[in-house]
Amino acid sequence: MKRSLVYIVLIAPYILMLSCNKDKPVVIHPTTEDVILKDVRYGNHERQKMDVYLPSERDRLTTKIVVFIHGGGWIAGSKDDLPVDVNNFQTLKEQFPGFALVALNYRLAESSENQYPAAEEDIIRAMNHVLANLESYQLAPEIYMTGGSAGAHLAALYTLKHHANGRVKGCIGVSGAYNLVSLYQIGNSEAKAALKAFLGGTPDQQLRSYEQASPINFVSSTAPKFLILHGKEDPLTPIGQANEFMAALEIKGVSHSSFTYSGGHGIPSEHLAKSFGYIRDFLK
Repeated sequence: MKRSLVYIVLIAPYILMLSCNKDKPVVIHPTTEDVILKDVRYGNHERQKMDVYLPSERDRLTTKIVVFIHGGGWIAGSKDDLPVDVNNFQTLKEQFPGFALVALNYRLAESSENQYPAAEEDIIRAMNHVLANLESYQLAPEIYMTGGSAGAHLAALYTLKHHANGRVKGCIGVSGAYNLVSLYQIGNSEAKAALKAFLGGTPDQQLRSYEQASPINFVSSTAPKFLILHGKEDPLTPIGQANEFMAALEIKGVSHSSFTYSGGHGIPSEHLAKSFGYIRDFLK
């Protein structure tokens, strides 16, 4: 019953928005030029905003979407951590032709008010907004989720729990957390503090939340493909998180690939070129 109420709360505003807007003309953003839309609202909270980067020459049949979710231990970070401007947008277009980019903010667990499931709810709302505006943006309904650290966790969680419509085609996780119970058990003090802030306590105190927020618990044979990028010496989300998650994908027969590299949290500069190669191949 509780889960049903949560979905009603999340979906009802989306349905209401569609019914209220059904008679309004759709604003089609021009396809003959790049369009950058900053701070597009998908909710009323100051954090419920996204940036949308639309390449020129896009169309409803072939231009896919990459959705980027920032990291920061669920308590910090911003969509602006992905520094995209007019100039480097051109570089992204050259590296990843045929893709639009969406970068999301979400509510941070800076207080008990925005603890889990607030961030997950925000990703759902944001994705509902993107899907409701495919005609306006002139984009195909094919989505790849990606993120780093906490963003990788949220990207994987959305991909595995909310992909029933088949529009999520894959997920790229960089230094992600996939089993929050085991992360708390083996994580360092920084990881433990972030988890307690995000989930409102330890696994002993909030086991249900830890389980519901762990992507590994929602792996199924129908899951989209995954690309896992992870540092072998990561002190915050140890390589065991990636290994445990990939083992679960393997058991369910989910297509996945990985690149593990020397280094800690994130992708060191010496491994960026190879990582981009893996990502390009994954998106083909």
